[in-house]
Amino acid sequence: MHQSAIKGLELNCRDADIRKSSISRISVEGYDTSLRRADVDGALREHFASCGNIIHVYVPVPLDVDVNGVILCRYSLIYVNEEDEEKALKLDGSDMGGRILQINPYPFHENHLDDYLAPMQEGEFFLPQHTIMVKDFESSLPIDVIKAQLEKYFSAKGSFVYQDVTASGAIKTVARFYVRGQEGVETALERSGRSVEGLYFVVTEVVPVPAKIRPTGYCHPHNFIEDPNITEKRSQKKKKSKTTERNQSKKKEKKRKTRVGYQKKMKSESRE
Repeated sequence: MHQSAIKGLELNCRDADIRKSSISRISVEGYDTSLRRADVDGALREHFASCGNIIHVYVPVPLDVDVNGVILCRYSLIYVNEEDEEKALKLDGSDMGGRILQINPYPFHENHLDDYLAPMQEGEFFLPQHTIMVKDFESSLPIDVIKAQLEKYFSAKGSFVYQDVTASGAIKTVARFYVRGQEGVETALERSGRSVEGLYFVVTEVVPVPAKIRPTGYCHPHNFIEDPNITEKRSQKKKKSKTTERNQSKKKEKKRKTRVGYQKKMKSESRE
């Protein structure tokens, strides 16, 4: 059953490649490029907050220079839901921190900004991991089938999927997956909103990466949904560990008292 379900998903996945993403990409320029990346990121999120859900903000920065003296890329990319694109574009010519922004659509198939963005691409040894949230969806498929398709479809490095039952009795599937670097994020956002064998994968958020991250290696971020079973096992293990420590402490105290009592007895006998 699982194999046939996966084959059906693969066939539909190929058809989905030609469909449009549910997410719109927008280019922004005009901000102060001498500011810190985190400051520009925060300012852009605040500036576009009235437009709806801000799925992702990408402020390119060269990684081969001293971050204290870095000059940011003149272009940043904002990712919003398709239905919010028009509201975001209406902010063209608006003021942000005393600077006039120029805002234009930048669909995924366009690449005329590559000359500006390419020098800012992350290096081979600096690919931060991103956590990407997927909209809750209803599905009766086994979790392992959903998980396998989710990772394959989005070229993910890992994922976490669990199912819950709503008040109406429907099965709600909650999922998130992990990709590395902006290139991985870009691929995932471009594929958002495509139905694959009844699974409607819609990206709702790219969790912002902390300001300070390790420059190399791969590890799951702290901001992930943990399997309740794992949490329970860890809790039981901690309780067992504490119980063991208390028992060991009692044994040590008992031995100490026995030793002290024996020493007193020996001293008493020696006096006699």
